[in-house]
Amino acid sequence: MQSNQNQSERDRKRYDININTWDSQNEVFSRAVDQKIREQNLWNSDLDGFYRSRGGEEFVRSACNGNKKALFIGINYTGTQAELKGCINDVRNISELVCRRFGFQNCLYLTDEQQDPEKKPTYDNIIEGMKWLVQGAQPNDSLFFHYSGHGGTAKDSQNDEIDGFDETILPLDYAKNGQIIDDVIYENLVQPLPKGCRLTAIFDSCHSGTVLDLPYTYQCDGNVEVIENDMRKQIFKKAFGIVGSFIQGDQAAIASSLLGLFDGSISFGNQNKLNQQQVVQKRKHDADVIQFSGCRDNQTSADAKINNVSTGAMSYAISTVLNQNQNISYTQLLTQIRQIMKQKNFKQIPQLSTSHPMNMNEQFIM
Repeated sequence: MQSNQNQSERDRKRYDININTWDSQNEVFSRAVDQKIREQNLWNSDLDGFYRSRGGEEFVRSACNGNKKALFIGINYTGTQAELKGCINDVRNISELVCRRFGFQNCLYLTDEQQDPEKKPTYDNIIEGMKWLVQGAQPNDSLFFHYSGHGGTAKDSQNDEIDGFDETILPLDYAKNGQIIDDVIYENLVQPLPKGCRLTAIFDSCHSGTVLDLPYTYQCDGNVEVIENDMRKQIFKKAFGIVGSFIQGDQAAIASSLLGLFDGSISFGNQNKLNQQQVVQKRKHDADVIQFSGCRDNQTSADAKINNVSTGAMSYAISTVLNQNQNISYTQLLTQIRQIMKQKNFKQIPQLSTSHPMNMNEQFIM
């Protein structure tokens, strides 16, 4: 397989060119806070214990034996400064897998190569596609959503984001009509779903880690671990109190403030201070929603060339694993996706976000 290393840094990253509000200072700040979170052992590697203690056994899952619908979006932004090469290929590869392996037949495709204006991945068409996908959903149905294209960030206006930024996807007409922020995605793709209905989503784009605003995130950077996103959000909010030192670039002050952050009201070793089981409040939902993302919120996602074919790193990895394995657990799937990315020298960390605690030993279905 051809390595992505010969490609320019700009060609390899699926971020928007002009309107991304995530800058190097935000990245340094976010990484510093994430490092302190890791040092405090907030990421939990006891997946079975986490599942039981959070009432995972009580959650109503979809049997995925009802109606099946899928929405595929691939945007190459052909002829623009932001042009990508592999997104339409991603749609072809993922849709072939989803239809052949999992039996999806009722599918809608939005790609910028299509001539029908209603099939172009514009802002309005993407929103209408989301509404089409969830319309009439019932318990035990299985819905599938795949997005391959640019991802970005925007200043959080509702004070509901972990790091102070909304994650976004960029429609074909983003220069005219803007980005689609995660709150809008949630309102159209997740909120209408009934209890016991499955939505499986794949986002192969930059800054996509928590784009569906789900309460739990699993990642594999060695071992598979899980975290409650509302806990992370509380930490980031407190950490923004040191933003003055951060903007001035005083790294010593940043480090000192971050150390102090974990000595105060957020202390994870002291059960009398903040109970982790009481903080998952926002974005709780009865639907069975799982989201695979190509990277963390503070990372970019690669547009690569593998076997001389342009593709997104996440789309390539997950399709490779599922094509090679008929029966695979969620832990195995996430682990093998990460292994493939690592073998291809991608630094991005794939994530699985969920609406409920997962039994990661269960077989992946959809």
